Amino acid sequence: MATTVALVDDHRLFREGLRALLATQSDLKVVAEASDAHEAFEVVRQTNPDVAVIDLLLPGVSGIQVARELMREDPKRRLMALSMVRDEQHVAQALDAGMIGYASKEQSMDEVVAAIRTVAQRQPYLAPGISRFVLDDYRRLRRGQSEGGSPLASLTHREREVFDLTVAGMATAEIARQLYISKRTVETHRARILRKLGAHSATDLVRFAARMGLLPP
Repeated sequence: MATTVALVDDHRLFREGLRALLATQSDLKVVAEASDAHEAFEVVRQTNPDVAVIDLLLPGVSGIQVARELMREDPKRRLMALSMVRDEQHVAQALDAGMIGYASKEQSMDEVVAAIRTVAQRQPYLAPGISRFVLDDYRRLRRGQSEGGSPLASLTHREREVFDLTVAGMATAEIARQLYISKRTVETHRARILRKLGAHSATDLVRFAARMGLLPP
């Protein structure tokens, strides 16, 4: 069964271009489109897509506010930001609102399609440039700040490394290569991290990081 997708973007030409591209993918199906927040609420509630792809700079009510309201209604929704802006503040706000993916309109269409597929699997996705500055921020925090009573203090050094790389959007195989360990070892560390933090998935870890204020304000 194809993954259903809703597109929320006020730029009609961009939206139509993305819809045409997704129409060529047998595993993806656009079931709804919207150009502003009002339409977004209506079509997402009506069609309940597997993934809603949302531009952050919508007219009137922002895409971040749309995401926050949609997640308040149903925390299981899978939302992905697709925007021209990619600064730390917007990324942090999007993740805090419940989005589990953040792609850039500067990426290739193939990369955007891959991002949608990743989010459809309830896995976090961050555009490559975004991944780098998020990871750098985590590393600065680990070097320069005391975590005190934070739940992260219960993680071992290796578990914290796996946590950092996971919330930066890296897949298991990438983490294994980065840390020179096996994929099975990465999965073992991640399972321990989830247990210690009371989380259930990599998506939960991204949201946890946002709630803990680890991302730039």
